[in-house]
Amino acid sequence: MAWRDNLRQASFRGAKFNVDGSSLSAGRRIARHEYPQRDIPYAEDMGRRAREYKVDAFVLGDPAGDNDYMVPRDALIAAIEKAGPGQLVHPYYGTVSVTVFGEVQITESSREGGMAKFSITFLEAGKQEEPKTSEDTEAKLSEQVGVCDASFEKDFADNFSVDGLPDFAVEDAQGQVDGLMSLPDVDLGALDWIRADPTSVLTSLLPENLRSSLDAPLSLAKGVLGLIGGAQRWLSFFSFSEGLASSASAVNATTASRIAVVRNQTAFSDLVRGGATSNRIYELATTQPATTTEAQVLRSEIVQRADAILFSDKVSQATSQAVVQLRTVALQHLASNTVALPSLVSVTQQQVRPVVVLAHDFYGDTWYAQGRADDLVSRNSVAHPGFVPAGRRLQFVSE
Repeated sequence: MAWRDNLRQASFRGAKFNVDGSSLSAGRRIARHEYPQRDIPYAEDMGRRAREYKVDAFVLGDPAGDNDYMVPRDALIAAIEKAGPGQLVHPYYGTVSVTVFGEVQITESSREGGMAKFSITFLEAGKQEEPKTSEDTEAKLSEQVGVCDASFEKDFADNFSVDGLPDFAVEDAQGQVDGLMSLPDVDLGALDWIRADPTSVLTSLLPENLRSSLDAPLSLAKGVLGLIGGAQRWLSFFSFSEGLASSASAVNATTASRIAVVRNQTAFSDLVRGGATSNRIYELATTQPATTTEAQVLRSEIVQRADAILFSDKVSQATSQAVVQLRTVALQHLASNTVALPSLVSVTQQQVRPVVVLAHDFYGDTWYAQGRADDLVSRNSVAHPGFVPAGRRLQFVSE
């Protein structure tokens, strides 16, 4: 196979260009020691030098199309001026993570119209691996979830009461607990294991204890939050809370008993929402995203869940402060897990090509070992890996 057959299409951050010539600076970092009154020097090896890729690049217009050279020129300039490291596809050295180093010279002339020349130096990006201390943000997150739950419990105990209420109001409160325990995300199975452990907070929810638990709202709240904390999913809890809140707001309470029923429904709704929120935020913050895009989705939901409580009516000051701190700690922990995440690059295919070819062109010879083809198929919901349609916009993970 001729050497030209092995050349790759050059690009930086997905912006394609042609290469007229290139050079690579490599070697070792040597500290030269020459001491007085000694004839023998000492060369100390300080490690490998960062590689520098000097590229004489140019872009051309498409003679058969509508685009002139200014379109690829501007795309390459935008890629060069973007902050941080990016992916360089070098025709001779494959795919490397680099940073644009120093000044880039761009040359255009009337004599050589329809072309822009670039003189670019790329510096190997490498990785920051200095030893450093780090804060145990997950421990702080777990602790803050407990602080929030304690605040939710107190709010419930301050606002929920069946003391002196008629039977229908007490039965309504019991129905709220029964409805919670029948949710699809609650899987207690047989209740004998709860009865066998008298120290469990869930004993307050047992049928034989429920009526007396209504008279001890703090104990009831601990049982409810213990129930929510033991679940694996929380969507049905949010739906239950929203439904109960809507039901309470729709009641035109005109008597003291009806007003008490609405107050209890609202308190129970807030308790369930609070418990589901703290557990969901913990789950979101401890999820390890694969890309910066996935991290942004997690970050957005953390803020959304916290704000739903912060902007609700009559949230107590203690609860507001606890939730604000939970949001802060959750975002800190998520950020600590997303320091070196790759981003996503969108590329529109101009012709029908197999996924394996696309993976090789973008990632180089490591595409197979890294499972890039399978990732492209799953990430972009490709129906047939052998035929990716032209004009299809695909997302590639950019290291």
